[in-house]
Amino acid sequence: MIYIYNCYGGTHSSVLAAAYHLKILDETHEPTKEEILNLKDFNTLVYGNRGELFFHGFDEDGNRVYVIGRGRSKVLIPGLFNLASMLDKNDLIGDRVIFSNTSPTVPLAMTFGGLFSRWLKIDFIGVPLLIRGSQEAYKDIVKLVETTKAEAQTDSSTIVILENKQFEH
Repeated sequence: MIYIYNCYGGTHSSVLAAAYHLKILDETHEPTKEEILNLKDFNTLVYGNRGELFFHGFDEDGNRVYVIGRGRSKVLIPGLFNLASMLDKNDLIGDRVIFSNTSPTVPLAMTFGGLFSRWLKIDFIGVPLLIRGSQEAYKDIVKLVETTKAEAQTDSSTIVILENKQFEH
């Protein structure tokens, strides 16, 4: 199976989700500043990385875990869904693909933190907001990852898109 966590920039909530999925972060406690800042790709990706898949590792079941930033695009994930469906129909892909939208878990602090840090390059304001937002969102992100894994086990579709609107703030 292939899990693809997606969000606006691909560098905050989706990175956190991948880290919980891969058990890099422990779901039993709020992550520390150091744990968050040491995550692969956390707050490092830029506009030019949108639409690029970033491999984060294999989970305990051998499934691949990726993140992708989609920006404002309403067509990227449906386009990838169509591509994966075509590859599956032609027996060119041997795995199920689960797209899981992490954006509904993003609190206001993370939104503003990303704006200040990634867009305005004002890290002394943005990074503390990102840390606060990541800590504030951690329970919802853990639940989103658990929901994503559960859906992957119960939904028999080859390609699945999870919007996760139940997590919206």
